[in-house]
Amino acid sequence: MMKNILFFVEGVHDANCVARILEVNNFKEIKNLENLPNMWKRKIPRVYPFTKDKLDRYIPIPNYFTNQKYLSVIICTNGEGRLLKEIDLYISNMNLGELREIESICAIFDADQTEAEKAFENKFKHIKKDMIITKGDFKKGYFNIKNKKIKLYNYFFPNNKDKGTLEDLLLESAKEIYSDLFYRVNEYIQNIDLKYKYNWTISSENKVKVGCIANVFQPGSANQNSIRHDDWISKQSIDKCKYVSDFYFFIKNIIT
Repeated sequence: MMKNILFFVEGVHDANCVARILEVNNFKEIKNLENLPNMWKRKIPRVYPFTKDKLDRYIPIPNYFTNQKYLSVIICTNGEGRLLKEIDLYISNMNLGELREIESICAIFDADQTEAEKAFENKFKHIKKDMIITKGDFKKGYFNIKNKKIKLYNYFFPNNKDKGTLEDLLLESAKEIYSDLFYRVNEYIQNIDLKYKYNWTISSENKVKVGCIANVFQPGSANQNSIRHDDWISKQSIDKCKYVSDFYFFIKNIIT
């Protein structure tokens, strides 16, 4: 029986980083509904709107990858505040037979303005106490339900230790892999008039830098297309970039 690995991420950029690593490790994306196991077919919305007649609701269809040993499911929660709630929702809606097919669950966040350890504590501050998987479960690294042990992992960009975001990892890679573009983009950003930066947050500058570089390779496309198909995560960046290497081997450890 094929085991399932569930990756819960905050956004589509994170999802495509994980997808890229899976593909580098010879996982193939499942693109046809008929090729999915029944437990996942049942969880895909069949009508639109899929909830309460709301036309503006995000449609929660994961990405599925397999290497014949594992089925890896990447679930984008469309916002950092929803990630732990989505884990709880998924587990709550699984029967015991389905839970037996879950090998591990991995939650991936941005550390943002605090170090990873503090960011971990902050994520659980406003979570209801009746959540099935608790902070203590994540700390010990597994979740027990009716004698079934499910491994738990969590990772905070950029390196599961320091403050920062996914963009720090991507720009570390760009500095090594696309150094000419990296320095040109830095120069460009520095020369943008402040009147155009009035609504920028702390993380906006790095997001703009990633967007500029990504659009060179995938003109007019969303950043995630470049993250998935270009060399932000590649043999060279894994060998030479510490943030990239740390994240790559963290994922590789889960899927092998």
